[in-house]
Amino acid sequence: MNHSSNDLSGTVTGPVVQAGHVEQLNLARPMPTALAGLPPASQEFAGRQAALQGVAEALRPADDGTARMVLALVGTAGVGKTALALRAAHEAVAAGWFPGGALFVDFQGYDGNRYVRAELALSAFLSALGVPDELFPRTLEGRLSLYRSKLAELAAQGRGVLIVLDNVSASEQVRSLLPGSTCHRVLLTSRHTLDLGSRILDLDVLPESEAVDLIARTLNVRRPEDTRAEEEPAAVRELALLCGYLPLALAVTASILAGDPEQSIGELTEALRDGATRLEELSYSAGRSVAAAFALSYARLTPDEARMFRLLSINPGQQVSVAAAAALTGLKAPQARKLLQALRAAHMIEPGEPRGWVRCHDLLRLFAERCCAAEEEHAMREAAERRLLAHYRDSARSAVERIVEMARAGRRDEEAEQWLDTERLNLRLALGLTGPVDMLLSLAHDVSWFLRRQQEWQAGEAVCKQAVELARDDGDSARLALAHYNHGDFLKNMQAYHSALRVFAKALDLYRAVGDRKREAMTLHSMGTAARRHGRYEQAEEYYTAALSLFRELHESVSVAMTVYNLGSTARGRERYALAQERFEQALESYRELGHAMGRARALEHLGRLALALDRPEAARDYWRQARAAYEEAETPQYVELVTGLLAGLDG
Repeated sequence: MNHSSNDLSGTVTGPVVQAGHVEQLNLARPMPTALAGLPPASQEFAGRQAALQGVAEALRPADDGTARMVLALVGTAGVGKTALALRAAHEAVAAGWFPGGALFVDFQGYDGNRYVRAELALSAFLSALGVPDELFPRTLEGRLSLYRSKLAELAAQGRGVLIVLDNVSASEQVRSLLPGSTCHRVLLTSRHTLDLGSRILDLDVLPESEAVDLIARTLNVRRPEDTRAEEEPAAVRELALLCGYLPLALAVTASILAGDPEQSIGELTEALRDGATRLEELSYSAGRSVAAAFALSYARLTPDEARMFRLLSINPGQQVSVAAAAALTGLKAPQARKLLQALRAAHMIEPGEPRGWVRCHDLLRLFAERCCAAEEEHAMREAAERRLLAHYRDSARSAVERIVEMARAGRRDEEAEQWLDTERLNLRLALGLTGPVDMLLSLAHDVSWFLRRQQEWQAGEAVCKQAVELARDDGDSARLALAHYNHGDFLKNMQAYHSALRVFAKALDLYRAVGDRKREAMTLHSMGTAARRHGRYEQAEEYYTAALSLFRELHESVSVAMTVYNLGSTARGRERYALAQERFEQALESYRELGHAMGRARALEHLGRLALALDRPEAARDYWRQARAAYEEAETPQYVELVTGLLAGLDG
């Protein structure tokens, strides 16, 4: 029996035959490779120089072992990830960093009808690497092994390959395609932050200047003779703003303008000003629609994530906290936080300021509002509004109470102050939510209190007027009295003293009618302050004296000390210095007994001012040194600085 064998050496491309007797062996010719398959980079690309530099640094060959194999460009739909990836990929290949060439696949990860699985991408890569279809192993593992072997051969030859994986929605779509050597690099784009151990570059919207340049550049590329961008610079800036500086939206508007050379930029800007129809306007074709791009991302969310995204649009301000999101959805804070993290990973929302708050891009918010109106029943939306209003009312009340309680002891609650400062816009806008009048008025009271404390007089008066209308419609005298009182207080601090006294008088009559003696006393005290600041000292003395009598009757010790102090200021205004000295000293003693550092400091400061007015500089110095120490104890650096300046003036 004859025995025949085949001995082959080298790399074989083509079918391998094992035969008993072979007259002639014909091997298939090697397939040509297709490693220059990058789609063209957009000629309309503009800006992103810092991001391009960041990508270049990640892709540039390095021999120090610091290279990361995968760079992921992540960001919301339409932020320009693919455009940046292609521009950077072309520049990297042109620089000679990848002599093995480049592979590219658009995974269509957010389009359920065109979704590309790893197996299909793998077949495309094998073909590009020169493997004939008939030599593809039958099993997926076999094809993966061959793919890795091909890349290993190129790596051994020093021929690194750049692999661009575009529009990936899940780690499992591409994990098996990652090469085994950092000689090769992967540039990946996704709307999600994927778990691939990659270096991550988050893409945000463009700055205004680059957004404007993108519109102008696109028009120039499409129509070199087009001068509209130069002729209407203000309209271009507003157009970019209405697009939220989102590259896709900017490109759509530029396409609309390029397609209609007779339309002015101002006309398009006017059409986009209406938020209710803006998304519909930001559409040029089936493939150039902002809403369509958002819809693909939205479709990838779980039902719970989608509901959270929809309900976030009910929040009146741009930012929302975890606690507010929990209130909107009726979930516990840990559950809400987890859903927000998922939305953040999907780039449907973005981090806010400070840490713990999130915000939504303006156009995504409009999309969320549309989804909410279409998918949430009216009763469910109203229930979410009421829960949110209750959250803001309860949280504001708690913060104000904490600040007031600490202030009584001459201290500050910085955490409560920070919360109110962060939520100030949400709190103001929440007054327009659907909910019970008592809840709205309670919130209005605390918001106006905070705005008064922050000296935001115009905003505070607007809140007060809103509260007056709510209370008047409700018909509750006590609530209307409080609304009038708050309004008068703002007018007083705006130095509209005559108007303040008129409004305070309305509150005083109502408090007397309902028998609220404490608030009657507070109103009299405020009327005294308005009259004193207006220079009507005798009238001020009458109001303060009436308030003092009520405060003593009610055993309101801090208010008694405060009123005596203000009677001292009134006496000084009337140039009755001995009486002023007596009253300031009485107030100082009361504040000392109460352990009230801030009140003690104010009394000492004004005793010093009085001493200086009476030409007693050394006494003034002693008072002010004590006042500075008390202000330091009260943790009020602005007043410490003020008194330090007074002392320096004595030395000067």
